[in-house]
Amino acid sequence: MLNVYDIILNLLDSNRIYEFFEWSNKDNIEHIKKIPMVRVSSKFLKDIVKNNITIDKEFLKKIYQKTEIYTDEGSDTIDYACLFTNNIKVVAVEFNKEGKSLFKSYLLLDEEEEILELSDQIELTNIDYKVIRKNNEVLFLTREEEFRRNYLLKELKYAYKKGLYEKINYLYKEAFTKDNNTLEEKYQLMLADIKDNYSKKYNNIYKILKLTHSKKKTTN
Repeated sequence: MLNVYDIILNLLDSNRIYEFFEWSNKDNIEHIKKIPMVRVSSKFLKDIVKNNITIDKEFLKKIYQKTEIYTDEGSDTIDYACLFTNNIKVVAVEFNKEGKSLFKSYLLLDEEEEILELSDQIELTNIDYKVIRKNNEVLFLTREEEFRRNYLLKELKYAYKKGLYEKINYLYKEAFTKDNNTLEEKYQLMLADIKDNYSKKYNNIYKILKLTHSKKKTTN
């Protein structure tokens, strides 16, 4: 285990983790004074990024209150937080007292590069953990794509609820070539596909919807 000093983290809800270029000034940006780092397997790092996990309580004891943050009043501690690296990538994770991952953050590029130069000095640590929930559906989406995905889901559900069936048919034809499904099947298929398999075709549909809404506002 190695202590890392003076870095910036963006500790967000553990369902999502963003690269530094997608950070927003509305995010929970923390200036870290000190935080421990351990070297782990690539499988562990992949699981901790992709999923919600719980880790061994014995490991929790080793990192208890070893993370310090700068505050307006001076400094404070985070009970359970740690940097994990596989010598290629670095991820920060905050846990609760039960070992459940709560918040995650990537690092600023220059700070990560500096830290990776030190990671070879650390011996590999094996940590017992359990995956409690998989979060595959939005893992590879950018922040903008996630926003567009949620926007389309909202629009689709609204159209179905209000009986705007022509709109559902239109959106379906923009996304799929086959047109032999019932309206209910089209709705359910699109709902599942947008949620679990968001792709570039939906970026185009999003732009069409936004343009349509803009024209309505201009006309009104």
